[in-house]
Amino acid sequence: MIKVLVRISFVLYFYHTFGFMRKLSAPNVLLVLSDDQDVELHDKHWLVRSAQHLSNDSVFTIDKYFQRRWETLLAVDEMMVTLVTVLNETQCLDNTYIIFTSDNGYHLGQFAQPFDKRQPYDTDIKVPLLIRGPGVPAGRLMDMPVSLVDLTPTILEWVGLSVPNYIDGRSFKSELLKEQQKNKKLQFSKQRVLLIEYWGEGNDDTYNPACPGHRTDHLAQCTLDADCHCQDSWNNTYTCIRDFRYNLDRIYCEFRDTENFLEAYDLHQDPYQLQNIVYELLPMERALYGLLLQNLTKCTGRTCNI
Repeated sequence: MIKVLVRISFVLYFYHTFGFMRKLSAPNVLLVLSDDQDVELHDKHWLVRSAQHLSNDSVFTIDKYFQRRWETLLAVDEMMVTLVTVLNETQCLDNTYIIFTSDNGYHLGQFAQPFDKRQPYDTDIKVPLLIRGPGVPAGRLMDMPVSLVDLTPTILEWVGLSVPNYIDGRSFKSELLKEQQKNKKLQFSKQRVLLIEYWGEGNDDTYNPACPGHRTDHLAQCTLDADCHCQDSWNNTYTCIRDFRYNLDRIYCEFRDTENFLEAYDLHQDPYQLQNIVYELLPMERALYGLLLQNLTKCTGRTCNI
């Protein structure tokens, strides 16, 4: 029997933060902010565009968050050693797939956004995916676009079940198990687009009277430890296309706000997403991306495999 174990890292962070794990320490770890810390934000959507520079107190708080995340990983390392040891001792390791991933990324100071996960940038939407198990060569880096929705069809194929037509995502079982030389990148077609969606959670009930603003602004996640940088709002609602076709790595986003704001980035040329190139795209390109978004937000199952 094939076993599949999925480890979601945010659960471990929650447990550590609230004291359910023993204290681990990484006191000398400091966050190195990337080039997007002090850039002009005039070409970003309203929530990011309106952000003020982070204070020294906020930067100190972000450093503490970063340290705690490393501390959490120390606990993850220990737990994974224990898990693999038990699987080996019970002779289950050779028929068990272990998946390590996360439900979201997490920005820490990028674009003057203190610590959260609600923006359409790689800090927030890109997640780790590590897999070990029978037939998976050690040391392989798979250079392919994968979404979390792909895990379900992949797991179904691992255990010998057919994938129903209504299941979203596509299996990457065959690519994962291909025989390749150790430590070599696996190169194959990337002709795919992925859907990214987020609905802003701001409403009357998310108002924080300790921070500036009004209840009717529908801001959210405004906290004193972040200098009242509000990290969500009603108009922080968007759908995006991540386009990997034709050797591209491009993201195109449409915001559901009063501005009908658009953002697009070429991740090959601009990995930190500093320059919004949406109006450098041809009108036909923007129209085609809009049609793709309409299709991907309504389709289900195999009809979504564009």
